[in-house]
Amino acid sequence: MSLLPSVSRLSTKLPLISRTHRIVQPDRKLSCVRFIAVLFFASTALAFPSGAHPARNKIGTATLTVHTCDATGLAGGTCYRAVVSNCAEAPGQFVAVVKINQPPNISQLQGTVFFTTGGTGVALYDYDQDFLGDSRCSGSNCGLMTVQSINSANYRTVQIQFTDPEGLISEPDGWLTGPATDGPRALACRYATVVHAVWTLLLKKDTTHPVCATGNSGGGALVGYAITQYGMGNANGPGPEFTMAEPTSGPPYARIDQGCAGSAAPIATVSCPAGDQISDDYGLTIAADFVDPAYPSDVCTVDINSNGTNPYKDFHHDSVLSDDDPTPSYQTYVRSLFGSDDLTEAVPLGLEWFNAIKSNKSGACIVGAPHELPENFNGASQIVTDVTSLCK
Repeated sequence: MSLLPSVSRLSTKLPLISRTHRIVQPDRKLSCVRFIAVLFFASTALAFPSGAHPARNKIGTATLTVHTCDATGLAGGTCYRAVVSNCAEAPGQFVAVVKINQPPNISQLQGTVFFTTGGTGVALYDYDQDFLGDSRCSGSNCGLMTVQSINSANYRTVQIQFTDPEGLISEPDGWLTGPATDGPRALACRYATVVHAVWTLLLKKDTTHPVCATGNSGGGALVGYAITQYGMGNANGPGPEFTMAEPTSGPPYARIDQGCAGSAAPIATVSCPAGDQISDDYGLTIAADFVDPAYPSDVCTVDINSNGTNPYKDFHHDSVLSDDDPTPSYQTYVRSLFGSDDLTEAVPLGLEWFNAIKSNKSGACIVGAPHELPENFNGASQIVTDVTSLCK
């Protein structure tokens, strides 16, 4: 497959973008169905009260049972019904689908790569409607091209979909189905628990081969929470320790306190798209669809309507870039991708997290790529290049 990564490399030491608190909204594209993720290179600390919370969240437990795969996406996979329990703040059971494709030559296994989609994560990466449409990808399915190309390079691919394949448990908002006092941070336990279960039960805690992860937008937030709050970015966590993590178009939950601040949200001049001014403000639609479902009430909507004067006290704590870890450092190598056509709030929010990271990292701006970055041929090709060169 020809890879044509039309990208502009981003330095790991980028100048901070300028920020202001003007009550002005730049034009924004709100065409994405899934959680919109925006990224800017900045680091801003706002004073918010923090509760008495542990700095490290604990994973739950999960069982895996073989289940029939849908006849879509990459052929030859083995699917499992993953039942998650014992996640704090998420009582009862939660069910996800896990699809695993072994490499063509298992004796030449290069590593294992986990994939998650955006928003509530209710689609598999290889057949997500948001990743369809670019005719330069085979079958106009760039998500499938991404997974298949990495698999063909002798990587085991593991995709996670946050729905019950048997429809026995109602999960209307995917992994964000709440309520949880700590919102997305607490509910990200579901992803971390499934990853740990696959590594423990199926990979037998393999530390010989690297384990890596990528996810777009809300899926990138899950990767961010996993390496930050659930210990998968360092060797002292529950395992696996990700060798390389590539969140794309995000993570949008990098600073929930700023996203829910309405007209009081910071506005940033970003480097990708170069020179654009983008507000952190989620807006009411995103708040209602992708933030409020994680909480006991419509706390983000309330805050936006108050223009930031009535914030939920733990928004900052519940963020990937949280008050209890404002300068994260990982053993995991972090690689972030953003699209030059992405004008959503996920850009400044995601870049705030990227900018705060003190360990090894790099980023790229994909020319012509939208918020749904893996839908774009150049974006998908860059993910393939990054994973196969950095997941070592």
